[in-house]
Amino acid sequence: MEPKSLQLFTEEEESVHSSDNANNGLLSPPRRLNLLSPSSTSKTPSRGARKIKSKDGRIFTVWPMSQDERNCNDEIHGSIQIPPAVHAILDTAPVQRLGSLHQLGCAFYAYPCCTHTRKEHSLGVMKLSYNLAKKVLKNQKKLGVTKLDVLCISIAGLCHDLGHGPYSHAYEAFLTVVRKRENDHPELYKERNKRFKQTYGIEIPPLPEKYAHEKTSLMMVDFSLAILGLEIDWDNLDNHLKQVNDGLDAERFGLVQDDSEEVIPFTSRDWVFIKECIYGKPLEFPDAPVNQTTFVGRDKKKEFLYQIVNNKLNGWDTDRSDYFERDSSAAKKEGANFSILSREVRVARGVCPVPLYCFECKEKIEPGVHLMLCHPHKLIGNAMNFFNQRIKNHEEIYTHKKTLTAELLLIDLLVETDREYDMLLSTQIDDADGLPIHPKYDNFPYHKLPISRAWMYPRLFVRLDDSVLGIIENKVVETGPRSFPTLRPLLKRFRGHDFYKCVGEVELETIGGAAMWALSEDEIKRDIMNEDVFYDGEDGLLHLNGDDFIIEKRELHCGSKENNPVSQMRFYSKSDNQKLKNYAEDLPMAMEVDQASLPMNTLKFFIKRSIRMYSRSSEKNEFMSLVFENWRSHKEQRLLAPPGCSLKTFLQDGDDDGHDSQPTLLTQEDEIVTPVVKRAKRKLSV
Repeated sequence: MEPKSLQLFTEEEESVHSSDNANNGLLSPPRRLNLLSPSSTSKTPSRGARKIKSKDGRIFTVWPMSQDERNCNDEIHGSIQIPPAVHAILDTAPVQRLGSLHQLGCAFYAYPCCTHTRKEHSLGVMKLSYNLAKKVLKNQKKLGVTKLDVLCISIAGLCHDLGHGPYSHAYEAFLTVVRKRENDHPELYKERNKRFKQTYGIEIPPLPEKYAHEKTSLMMVDFSLAILGLEIDWDNLDNHLKQVNDGLDAERFGLVQDDSEEVIPFTSRDWVFIKECIYGKPLEFPDAPVNQTTFVGRDKKKEFLYQIVNNKLNGWDTDRSDYFERDSSAAKKEGANFSILSREVRVARGVCPVPLYCFECKEKIEPGVHLMLCHPHKLIGNAMNFFNQRIKNHEEIYTHKKTLTAELLLIDLLVETDREYDMLLSTQIDDADGLPIHPKYDNFPYHKLPISRAWMYPRLFVRLDDSVLGIIENKVVETGPRSFPTLRPLLKRFRGHDFYKCVGEVELETIGGAAMWALSEDEIKRDIMNEDVFYDGEDGLLHLNGDDFIIEKRELHCGSKENNPVSQMRFYSKSDNQKLKNYAEDLPMAMEVDQASLPMNTLKFFIKRSIRMYSRSSEKNEFMSLVFENWRSHKEQRLLAPPGCSLKTFLQDGDDDGHDSQPTLLTQEDEIVTPVVKRAKRKLSV
């Protein structure tokens, strides 16, 4: 029996759609018929499997989706209902993998209670997304939001973080370090790359300039569908999903009607919509046949749905709403509940707040008008609290000194692992028992890949989680005591919690801070090395080496760099309440907040910048702390010096008591001894 096709267009609409595509080559969304009509539903058969024949003659065994709705309990949101279609996705390997990823990476070394996982967070985002979309459906019926839209938004919330690697954002930082190291020091990878090419006859694929976990999330969404035997059909977007293997019946996978056993099956367009909600902008190749310039999943009248999970216009969305509250609750046991923002949200019209970055407005002379998620004017203070929580969480949790000292050691460990040929991981491309994958990977040529390339292939990436350290350690132990000499001490330090140490920090809120921030981390490191200081320690003279320390430029903000993020939100007045029930084209205009209306809790500055120095060498911690303080003092004096002045230094032996005098600005003809920190010595500076 061949799967039935769903006819969702009138003949006139189909003609217009075909004409548009012929003119611009884009897959733009046409007007949809009512998906709740009897013609677009399927009666659920018996629960047994059935055989179907595909258009290319293959026979598949398929079974209907279970119609049982389940529940789970969440520490933040209480009971969470899991619809049948969501449960089918939840049971796939890419989503279950989230249970093996710590939401906050290495933060649990600073806050032992921060052990919640990406899976818990994703379930929370799913619930918030469902509630928000359902609220729009209920309160603004004329916008045409359907129950199928609500279900798609829920799945997007569940799947939005599938692309995170081990220890969450630490993996992204690791990829940045590897790419820079491979470019700056190719000699370190010469042996690995040579053996790889000799074995497989191909070069290791290069790393992109920047890794985006959202893109990998899209790959893993396709992987989840493939595991279920399904695939998005770009040639037939308004038919049900393409059956490509044994698995869920494409005609019985979708929204279960409340009052019957009828199922509205997902179309391929629905799953394009889900992926667009995760990505926050039009899909690009290879997630679409060609780079798209507009949304395909839903038309312009439903653009506000794309702001629920990943809001590119103002930063208020269900993803941030969940992790702001969940993370602060786990680490500090502080309530950071912003549910009132979700309860009071409405859709209104508003001028684009980010025209330079908006894919629709960046080519326009004037910013366009969007259908936006907006809030009543009375909640301006709550909105400010929401974004204040962002900078608070970053300062107290995400960039806590112990969090980062553990993370930096972990990154060093992964970097050393990555350059070892014997640490390559199998991709399972020839494994008959491997999980089904999307056919675009049929000709994937790599049998093994380093950890830094694991995200390139779904069968490998799905096995890469926070257990990676155990995998590395087992390989090191199995190969004998003389193997991997650079890895062994790093593993020992990590297991013993002998993390790196933050030995210096300078806040850049004073005069000269902008000039210091303009320096790159490499320039700051060279600047510190040029201090050329050595230290008379208990074991003799200690010299500063480039590998002894790490420089980090730390930037914290409320979500919009130097700007007030609330200025990107749009607020409606009480007099607009009745108009909010209108059709999309007649909705009221929500306005940018007046500066005079900003609440008392508005920050004076919306960004904090600092420079930190971390020591890799325990015996040099005190030494490096003194070196950093010397550098900071001299740098500030140079930046504050008027034209024609310089700071000159020469060798000063000093004694154990050192000096307490401050640096003095000199003319070119003058000389002075610089302050000498305790037990530190400086060479002649000319």
